Amino acid sequence: MNIRVRLVVFALITASLLSVFALKNTYAEDLSSDQISRISANCLSIKGSLNQLHASDALLRVNRGQIYESMGSKLMGNFNARLGNNGLDNKGLVVVSDEYQTALATFRNDYQAYEKQLSTTIKIDCGKDQAGFHTALLDARTKRGTVHDDILHLNQYIDDYRSAVNDFMLNFDRVTGSN
Repeated sequence: MNIRVRLVVFALITASLLSVFALKNTYAEDLSSDQISRISANCLSIKGSLNQLHASDALLRVNRGQIYESMGSKLMGNFNARLGNNGLDNKGLVVVSDEYQTALATFRNDYQAYEKQLSTTIKIDCGKDQAGFHTALLDARTKRGTVHDDILHLNQYIDDYRSAVNDFMLNFDRVTGSN
């Protein structure tokens, strides 16, 4: 499954979970009695959905992480090294791959923060502490959005690297007279 398909799957899971919860983005202090009763009444269902999300996100994170790691080290890193060892100008490629590595580290850290928050949310007894659960859920949702943004950044760096490779190839062909 390619990265774009996984990104679409990730976005669909996010959208479906947001519609399942259907809670207003309010602070815990602002929860109405109706919202509190809906959280209590749907506690088991919400927890089940969160557990499914937790499991599917963990699998996606492992698979996506392996792909991103491979792209950074096996593809970008090795290609940059090969060009450098051959005395070719790889500065543009190195800049993009360094930015990619920084974005990858940010993705790792943000995912860990999201995973920790989601685990914390799942552990809260939403039948007894609806406001705390709601606040934790909003925090997990925000952190998940940050992870989504990180994925978009990584994908942009992949596109930027592809463009940098194309620029390198055009310049190389121009300088060497190759076709």
